[in-house]
Amino acid sequence: MTRVDIYSRHRKHRCLWGSSFVTMAVFLFTVMLTGPGCALLEHQFGKQTDPHAEDIINRVQAFNAQIITSKGTGELTLSRGFHKETYKIAWVAQSPNRLRMTLLMLGHPVETIASTGQWVTFVSHTGAHDPHSAVSTDPDLNPYIKIPLRLSELVSLLLGKVPERPFDRAWILPEKPDTVFATQSFSSEIQEWLTNEDKITTRYRVLDKKMNVIFGIWYSQFFKHDNFILPGRIIIKDGEQRVMAISLKNLLPNIPVKESVFRLTGS
Repeated sequence: MTRVDIYSRHRKHRCLWGSSFVTMAVFLFTVMLTGPGCALLEHQFGKQTDPHAEDIINRVQAFNAQIITSKGTGELTLSRGFHKETYKIAWVAQSPNRLRMTLLMLGHPVETIASTGQWVTFVSHTGAHDPHSAVSTDPDLNPYIKIPLRLSELVSLLLGKVPERPFDRAWILPEKPDTVFATQSFSSEIQEWLTNEDKITTRYRVLDKKMNVIFGIWYSQFFKHDNFILPGRIIIKDGEQRVMAISLKNLLPNIPVKESVFRLTGS
């Protein structure tokens, strides 16, 4: 198991993704819930990483770390209050930031999103917007559609993994031995991972500086495939009671894919 280098993390995220994406997409990547209390503030400024916290982080990072690509079909449900939309999805994903995913309704394509790792392209199959491409290695969705989720985090979900943002310190609270918190110097975000009795992550959340949760992801219905333990269902929530539920039961890990599959012409 690879040991975490807790003190040398750095990653750049370019946020150049802009488009008048369909209203449905605004829901698609939205996420949030409620945050833990101010007790976290008493622990995040320590100088050393807790060894037990480091052990949990190592397990989180090792979970499905060998999965590089995936393809599959499933179902995606977007809901807010009594309003609900359900789509079939088909995707091909490659770590860390290559993706092609199509949403379908009643058997007809609605929207396709593709990322080559350098370019992101959107094509509406219903005429909701013109084809659009933008240069971006890992777009942050928040500046453009007010969603605090990066494309690489969506790819992580489709690979059966748990997202992670840069951090240089991790700790646990005595009353929560199965929960690890982490933060990056000069960042207002705190990450939180909750593991079950089998040491598998069942929840990942990102909190803001006021301890409100920016987004929360829940994993359940785990199943085995090719010696991997994969989440069959992922639920993402936000503070406005918008929910995205994804079924990944047809996820096939480490399938050979061609680079050309991540390119779209917009036609």
